[in-house]
Amino acid sequence: MTALRLVQPDKHPLEDEEELEILRGLLRPEFPVEAGWDPVKGVLAPPRDHPLLGLRKCLVVDCRAGIRSPNAELCSTCMTRYNAAGRPELQAFAATVSGKKNMGQMLCCVTGCGRPSHVRDRLCYGHYHHRNRYPNLALDDWLKLPEVKPMESFGDCRVPTCIRIAANNYRLCQPHTHRLRDDRREAPSLDIEEWITEQPPAQLDYIVVLKGMPERIRLELLLGMQFRTDAGVKTPLTLVRSLVFWAHRTRATTVEELLEAPIHRSRHDVTAILRGFVRDLRRARSNPETERGKDVWDLAVMGMKGFLDFTVIHQPWLRHAAKEWASEDLPRHRGRQASATTRTTLVTLARLSQSLRSNRTDGGDDLTGLGRADIVAFLNRLAHQERTGDLTANLRLHTVRRVRRFLDDIRVFGMTRAGGHMAGLPVDFAIRQTDLPRPPELERRGRDLPPSVMRGLAEGLTVMEEVFGISSRRITELLIDTGRRPAEICRLRLDCLVRDASGKPVLIYTDFKNNRPDQRLPISEVTAAVILAQKDWVTAKFPATPIGKLALFPRETGNPKGTRYIGEETFATTHRSWIRLIGGDLVDEDGRAFDPALVVPYAYRHSYTQRHADQGIAPDVLRDLMGHRSMQTTLSYYHVTETRVRGAVDRVAQHQFDGQGQRVFTAVATLLADEHARMRIGQVAVPFGICTEPSNVKAGGQACPYKFTCLGCGHFRSDASYLPELKSYLQQQLADRERIQAATDIQPWARDHLTPPEEEISGLRRLIRRIEQDMDSLTNEEQQAIDEAVTVIRKARQMVNLGMPTIRPETTEKSAG
Repeated sequence: MTALRLVQPDKHPLEDEEELEILRGLLRPEFPVEAGWDPVKGVLAPPRDHPLLGLRKCLVVDCRAGIRSPNAELCSTCMTRYNAAGRPELQAFAATVSGKKNMGQMLCCVTGCGRPSHVRDRLCYGHYHHRNRYPNLALDDWLKLPEVKPMESFGDCRVPTCIRIAANNYRLCQPHTHRLRDDRREAPSLDIEEWITEQPPAQLDYIVVLKGMPERIRLELLLGMQFRTDAGVKTPLTLVRSLVFWAHRTRATTVEELLEAPIHRSRHDVTAILRGFVRDLRRARSNPETERGKDVWDLAVMGMKGFLDFTVIHQPWLRHAAKEWASEDLPRHRGRQASATTRTTLVTLARLSQSLRSNRTDGGDDLTGLGRADIVAFLNRLAHQERTGDLTANLRLHTVRRVRRFLDDIRVFGMTRAGGHMAGLPVDFAIRQTDLPRPPELERRGRDLPPSVMRGLAEGLTVMEEVFGISSRRITELLIDTGRRPAEICRLRLDCLVRDASGKPVLIYTDFKNNRPDQRLPISEVTAAVILAQKDWVTAKFPATPIGKLALFPRETGNPKGTRYIGEETFATTHRSWIRLIGGDLVDEDGRAFDPALVVPYAYRHSYTQRHADQGIAPDVLRDLMGHRSMQTTLSYYHVTETRVRGAVDRVAQHQFDGQGQRVFTAVATLLADEHARMRIGQVAVPFGICTEPSNVKAGGQACPYKFTCLGCGHFRSDASYLPELKSYLQQQLADRERIQAATDIQPWARDHLTPPEEEISGLRRLIRRIEQDMDSLTNEEQQAIDEAVTVIRKARQMVNLGMPTIRPETTEKSAG
């Protein structure tokens, strides 16, 4: 059998000493000792009990085979015998000698014999044939015969990579003798000496033989295992032995050369670990500066996830500019999606690059020849793709915005100056504000889940616990109860629960998106009980790990000490599988089937906000509760449907009063239509009612002709939804009157001018009393309906920036006149 060569045997490259020094520096001195590396013999023999590299020994006393399954105690062969024996008591079965022929090499049991045994009674070939002359003699008695003498060793196996001793005059060990026999059957004219130089070593399942390999690939294999071990990932030695086999067969001198070998045709698991080795080695030898010179960036070198592929940009000048722009943009972002903005910008630049390549004779390589016509061609191309369905309206708008920002940024960054990668770029190669497409006007649908769906999910938590484990259920419960982001719950510390001064439970978490550690969130005792139960479960599972280092939700694999958190992506996968199981039972409030695709972990955050908003929590309180900086962000998390608003306005408008406390009866239908319109556009309002004065409405509430004396104006309207503001204004007026009357440092005329008029206070009391009397006259059912309508209206009013009324300053022309 001829070897598959990637590097010709007569062209062995000299190993670069500088490269070797770099690799030696990356190998921690303690790792080879921990992994059982013998540099003299070239053998890696990790301890059997090593949690990530070791292969536990079979429980049977004379069996040396390894156990790959974490829940088994017997090797596959002994397990077959155990089941065939009727599954007796395990310890008694393990104490019984099996007589199994073990793989590996043991010396002949004749004292002083240097030849390997090949049969179960541990005799070499010579002594085995000698003993056959005494078939009726026990082995112990045969060993005492004077003619039984040790035989001289044949020496080491001639195969350069083999660590065994020879078993015959060919000076080959037993496994290589069998290989030679099989290969000579296929190729009788086989050159034995050449065959010997191409053979991989004979391996055992719990060791790896690296003898005879170039130093560089040996270091790279050890480093690959070191990186996986440091990451807490188990490395099956069987897969490493497969890499050693292909390295010998292809004459590879580096791990990266093995990527060209046809390993994937038979062993996908070996291919996966090989790619992991290559990836980790590249990252270890790279840094942000060297990575920026490549066309494909591995963002792990920069502390992020994923890759940035600049090869999608065809023009060299544009590719260089994109790299410089990415270098400026990446450090500005944090969190799991830190590279999302840069990556999407590359996608949009790829569209620009393709447009230049298709519409210009030079393919867009000459940037000095670009101009407004190329921008127009690019915009027309996007418009055509939207019409043909290749792009959505949102994606088209997003693409134009991203390209516009990029072209603006590169000029701000100075790339178009002399000597820059974009020097000479014409100024008219830019996107104007008027070039932006009109954004589609779509009705926003909230991402919160209806109460009926939440009830169905609560009932399905039992299924999650049975199928996916108790930890997955508790993560879901905390997401629902706390409204935190999935990453914030998955990465909770074990000591995340504390008590405040009053003894109430508080959750301590980290807002990773905004880089805010040790955030505090008040929680209920029910939620605290979930955390306490999970803490007990984790401490019982990892009793040897200090509590301060444990994760509340530890990952299942590659985590022997319980210090590594479950990944957000891992939980998202589990959550999707759970929704597929119970999704058919989820219905909306109208009893119709609910789309399971909308039930995602982040929807619990929106549902949490909507739930609190429905209870009348003020937006500023909600903003702090959600950890938002902007009020607009908080308002976008919950919504009031147009149907609910319209129904609420219809109900409350029937109980509307003017400034004199008189019910407004006229033109109710017309009034309701006006109210609906004002709700949609952000109704003109004063702090404690509605203004219908035409000029003030036309000016957006900023041009009251009566100096905002609302209670004395016939255009003023108020209802039960403004009672809190009316009462607050009354208290303010009373307090102002007492303060001004008690003042001794002002003139009487100033006191009279500043004191709130008694008529205004009386009218305000009359209006409040009239509204309350009107509510008291209703039945309990009607009062409950009005209360619900008021909650809806007040919530919708909070979501519209109504502002405060001010007196518009006079124009310059009027002042001049």
